[in-house]
Amino acid sequence: MLRYLGWIVVLVVVTGVGTLTAENRVASSVIKRAWNSVRSGATSAAGPSAATTTRPIPPPGRPWDGRISLDDRQEAAMGLQAVKVEPQSAPLVIELQGTTTYDPDSLVKVRPRFDSLVSKVHATLGQTVRKGAPVIDLYSAQLAEAKSAYEEKFAQWDHDRRQLERHRELVEQKVIANKQYLDTVNDEQKSHLEYKLARDKLLVYGLGDDDIKRISREDGSQKARMTIRAPSDGVLIERDAVPGNLYDVTSTLMVIAPLDHLWVWGNVYENDIDKVRVGQILEVQFPYLDEKIRGKVEYISNRVDPGTHAIRIRASIPNPEGRLKSDMLVRTMLEIPPEPGWIAVPRVAMVTADGDSFLFIRKEGTVHTYERRSIQVVQEKADRVVVQGGLEPGEMAVTNASLLLSQLYEDLAISNGGVPHS
Repeated sequence: MLRYLGWIVVLVVVTGVGTLTAENRVASSVIKRAWNSVRSGATSAAGPSAATTTRPIPPPGRPWDGRISLDDRQEAAMGLQAVKVEPQSAPLVIELQGTTTYDPDSLVKVRPRFDSLVSKVHATLGQTVRKGAPVIDLYSAQLAEAKSAYEEKFAQWDHDRRQLERHRELVEQKVIANKQYLDTVNDEQKSHLEYKLARDKLLVYGLGDDDIKRISREDGSQKARMTIRAPSDGVLIERDAVPGNLYDVTSTLMVIAPLDHLWVWGNVYENDIDKVRVGQILEVQFPYLDEKIRGKVEYISNRVDPGTHAIRIRASIPNPEGRLKSDMLVRTMLEIPPEPGWIAVPRVAMVTADGDSFLFIRKEGTVHTYERRSIQVVQEKADRVVVQGGLEPGEMAVTNASLLLSQLYEDLAISNGGVPHS
């Protein structure tokens, strides 16, 4: 028998019987008494045959097949209604709580490429910077040595290059020996290689072509100075650089996060995990901005959080104007495309007892015969249920009075020895 019923039932009994309202978690004994009232009213109005139809007793030797047969008066007394079930055509929507974060794969970490002293910081934490804007001034003896070495190697290569040009003319005029000319060629190639290595070192240190061209105009301590410029547009989310402190190549001076997109993380609980797929639409709602942005699921974690019993999913959303920030609380709507075999029915049609869910279906080809069908619930909402298995599109499911049919089913099962036989 049903022990508890988790929704409100209003039963209107005709022919003067009265009205019964069963509140949330109504005990099955109360529903049974209501059914007895209906049965008594139907019997007095329709005669003995009505009572016989209400509680059919199978002939000896014929087990009960699990079906319930009613007549017109009984259905009217119960307020019984049935609707045609249809395939689920719209996507299921699962509401998730989420947060935004910066994409760690696109974070730009600004580091010194040589041991240096920070002399000035041009950007503060949280400030938006543009690509090419100055962010940190450095002072380094290593940088000065590298610039001086570059000038030395350039001067040597320039000398050897000029010497080669003169010797080329002389060897053509047979003024110098061919061996002396070949030695000059070798010296020029060697000095040119050393010049390239010195220049490449400056490029590795982060100097640009314009910076290298200015080296010849720098004097004394100017060679030890360098300005780091922002490598990309973004917002400064970390800053460890402090003027006057020394840093090496392992230090992170600041972190710049791009503003063109964000990551959104959502939590999916265990009962919905098997519905989530990469590529599904995730609509992100920003309550305080009155804005909705659609993205796609890009990642599904393979770990269930032991505290929340949920897995994390991630999507990327565009942020072209940079208005959205990290760590914002958002509501996300995950759209699950319908699968073959999913059927939508009114919520009032479903009955749950002892952890099992079922519906009552009007037997095909009959008017007043009903059978109970077990179902697997895919999603349950306040007004409808999406189920899988046990139903076919076009079948008639009982809505109003499904609770009374469930009570009658249990009474008949007890009267006929428990489990019905097909």
